[in-house]
Amino acid sequence: MFRGARIGGVHFEAVPRDFDSFVMVSPGGYTRSSSVRREDVPRAAQHGSFALSAYRDAQTFSIKGIAKRRTPEEMENLELHVRGLCGDGGWDTLAIDEGTGSYWAKVGLSSVDFDILGSDPTIAEFLIQLWSPDPWLLGEVEDFPAGVPAFHRGNFPATPTLLVGAGTGGYTITGPGGRIITVTSAPAAAHEIDFEQGGLFLNGVRQVGAITVFQDWKVPASLPGVTATISGSRSLTQRVTKTKV
Repeated sequence: MFRGARIGGVHFEAVPRDFDSFVMVSPGGYTRSSSVRREDVPRAAQHGSFALSAYRDAQTFSIKGIAKRRTPEEMENLELHVRGLCGDGGWDTLAIDEGTGSYWAKVGLSSVDFDILGSDPTIAEFLIQLWSPDPWLLGEVEDFPAGVPAFHRGNFPATPTLLVGAGTGGYTITGPGGRIITVTSAPAAAHEIDFEQGGLFLNGVRQVGAITVFQDWKVPASLPGVTATISGSRSLTQRVTKTKV
């Protein structure tokens, strides 16, 4: 159930808290969609096609509703603000409250319409179309120490980040199915291995050449989950973000 959204300092409400000044999303005015991309290769001289992997496309968001301000000047300022969302072609974070949890996505602007409704300059209708390069929403973050099965409560495989504690010398991390990550040139300080970017980072800086074997994995949206262990005396944590499509 949609309860609200926020982007660029604009708060869209499903139910207004102040009936003299609000940006309200109409019933059914919030939608998001992502299609599935599948290559169709027909079987030669046979019925059907070959079963190839399918991939989710980028997702789109549509936010439609009514805005109210106390004065025409306030409405003009709101219109300028809304029309300026991601106005330079850049990216912003869309935060969404769905009642059962809060999620976010990286988005850019596809289009925006903002028009005074009728003859009252303090009431307007709007339609904002946003585009996200990723097909999923990200939610709460949870940490799982070494040896503890990691999972999340979404519905799509999550990409974890490994937090490695301070220590000396190289190490090997063993994940599900015998997958390993070998670090021969490891920083003495605590650092992280980012599966999304594919590398080892110290204070946000990629450590080139630190990893010699890199076999990453995903974290499922259900138990029994996946465990990871580390050789030596360093600590290890799988940091998992709730992921849903």
